[in-house]
Amino acid sequence: MAGVDPPRSPRSAALLIVGDEILSGEVQDQNTPFLTRRLWELGILVDRIVVLGDRLPELAAEIRRLAADHDYVLVTGGMGPTHDDVTRQAVAEALGRSLVPHAEARELLAADYGDRMTPAEAGMAELPQGAQLLRGRQRLAYAFRTDNVFAFPGVPLLLQDIFEVAADGLLSAPFYKETLWVRGKEGDFSEALAAIQQRHATVGIGSYPVFLDGRYRCKLVLRSRDPAALAAALRAIETALALDTPPVVG
Repeated sequence: MAGVDPPRSPRSAALLIVGDEILSGEVQDQNTPFLTRRLWELGILVDRIVVLGDRLPELAAEIRRLAADHDYVLVTGGMGPTHDDVTRQAVAEALGRSLVPHAEARELLAADYGDRMTPAEAGMAELPQGAQLLRGRQRLAYAFRTDNVFAFPGVPLLLQDIFEVAADGLLSAPFYKETLWVRGKEGDFSEALAAIQQRHATVGIGSYPVFLDGRYRCKLVLRSRDPAALAAALRAIETALALDTPPVVG
């Protein structure tokens, strides 16, 4: 039909969180919660999250594997000027590219550092051949994309800023979600949920227990790309649990 975009097919993504500081507990990873939430909102399913230290051979091998198995790979961290910032080189090696000076990245760095720019800082403008620069609004906020691999700085403020630019190129079929709060313990209805999950295979059903005000509650979250299937699974849960009071849905 003229003027109507074709349906978007589902897309998958993997996250690679880079940094010895993450593995040692020196820094808490704030990027994974943000990225998984925003990618889900875009209809992109994150089905693998990997955390690795600053070791070039391992990073290059993992990026190569993830890029072969996923539509998108998002790498965070290791983009600075120090000896342990090896993400640019890892992406280049993984994709069989050379690191080459990127004119736009060089201009950004020169505008900020000026004559004070060190060789190590200038090295941040070397990107895999053919890389597309992704600029944010913050000073020196940029990432790059090479094929299906996106490499972001590890600083959450910068990553979040740049991601909204990169998101324009991430298209997928949307997800739909319903939330249902139920009184009682998970064990009270685990068999019923298992049976419903088996009958409604296109709907993901998650159960998350909470203890509030001295009583157990369970938050049931239903997710699907098919709104009709989602509604059917929700009705099945309401019927199977024979709720005495109206559930909270939203």
